[in-house]
Amino acid sequence: MSHKKSHKKFHKKKLYRFGIWSRMAAGLLAVFLAGGLILYWGIHTRLQQSREEQIMQELQRIRENTEVYVRQLLMLNDANNDEESYQRIAGEIARELKVTGGMGISVLDRNGGYLDGNLQVPDDGPDEDVRQAIAGNAAFTMTYPDSDTMLVYFSMPVVIEKRNIGIIRYRIDTSMLYTRGKQTENLVCQIAVIVFAVIFLLLAVLMSRLLSPIQKLTKITRQVVQDIAGERIDMQIPAQLANSQRKDEIGELSRNFSVMLETIGTQFQNMQEDQERIVKLLGSRQEFYNNVTHELKTPLTTIRGYAQLMEADRGADEALTEQGLHQILAESTRMHQMVLQLLEMSDKGAYMETKIFDLAQTAYSVAQALEVKARRYEMQIKTEFKEELKVRGVEERLRQVVINLVDNAIKYGDSHTTICLFGYRRDGFVVLAVQNDGKGLPAGEEELVFEPFYRVDKAYSREQGSSGLGLSICRKIMEEHGGSIGVKSNPGERTAFYIRLEAAEEIV
Repeated sequence: MSHKKSHKKFHKKKLYRFGIWSRMAAGLLAVFLAGGLILYWGIHTRLQQSREEQIMQELQRIRENTEVYVRQLLMLNDANNDEESYQRIAGEIARELKVTGGMGISVLDRNGGYLDGNLQVPDDGPDEDVRQAIAGNAAFTMTYPDSDTMLVYFSMPVVIEKRNIGIIRYRIDTSMLYTRGKQTENLVCQIAVIVFAVIFLLLAVLMSRLLSPIQKLTKITRQVVQDIAGERIDMQIPAQLANSQRKDEIGELSRNFSVMLETIGTQFQNMQEDQERIVKLLGSRQEFYNNVTHELKTPLTTIRGYAQLMEADRGADEALTEQGLHQILAESTRMHQMVLQLLEMSDKGAYMETKIFDLAQTAYSVAQALEVKARRYEMQIKTEFKEELKVRGVEERLRQVVINLVDNAIKYGDSHTTICLFGYRRDGFVVLAVQNDGKGLPAGEEELVFEPFYRVDKAYSREQGSSGLGLSICRKIMEEHGGSIGVKSNPGERTAFYIRLEAAEEIV
């Protein structure tokens, strides 16, 4: 049991951690992070390219101006446009360009050797830009001494009349341009973060509104699973789902789920009712079996007892022999009658030919036939039928029902009273009733009298020896005909048994 509980707890925790909302939130966050990184990379790359383009434009301008200044200085000093003249006026070139540009400058020979200027050549050898200039190419390198500083080293060959006569190297402080670019980059990133955060929050709210019904439905399904395990359905849940006002797929899902739960609830209820009926049927069958064996055992015991006595006596006692034969005959007749009544409880009437007949005429003939028995107990039978009571059925079977009801009215009625047979048509049905005055039925036994082998107190009947199957047979016959039988009784007063059948009309 403990293992099962721990499994359920783990399962719920897993559902909570990896639910739809969590997955969608994680997915959106991953998309936003990836989008932010791509945006940052794009902004950083674009700003870097823009900065390099500005630097290259500036360096191009510096290169053109430098070549102009060098030519002018050579001309002013009556120098030839050769390497020797360039090296001779290197100091003047350095001073003039330093004043003009306001930058660090080095005047180098064409092999990178230092000639003049305030920018020294590193002891560990020339930098990459200098090596490129020695090869005849203008080049620059960018360095970042600290987080807010950017220095550009620019080396250019001095080419006059297509001859490389030296190299001039500049150190340019582009920290302002670098800082401005970083500020622009940070501002754009901050705006992007704010925009992404707002969009994420709006999407989170939207997802929460969209997923809230699903989470609610998930909670309900979890409760339904528990209810189904307990073989019950809380019918308030389908009503709650059916009231969904949403017009989208979630609303339709809720309403469909409500219909499904109602169907399951109805099926559960039907299953429980069927289970109760099966249990009741099994109990009734067992009780019926016990009653049959008990009712058959009593006459068999009597017959066997007298047979043993008569065998032992061998006819010596004529009175014993006469009494034994009488008891054996009476008990065997009683057993035979009981067996016939048990056979009557089968569905044989369902296979007999039916016809339309007047139930009032049948009841009238039954009253005439039992009038003699009623007079013997100082009773009389009165019939009252104001109209024909046409029904479809097996007349002999329904006659048996009327006979049984009238016979019971004679046996359980008081002397000097009248038994009334009356009938009427109402709402497409025919009702026939047999009413007598007597002690009535004990309270609460109105339905029990239709159970097999059930008998009321012997004090209520003027005849003994009943098997208790008569009313059970009547109910069986009425069920064969799609009708019903019932009783209304007031203890100590009047009792009325009635049957109800669908009315039939003869086709002329």
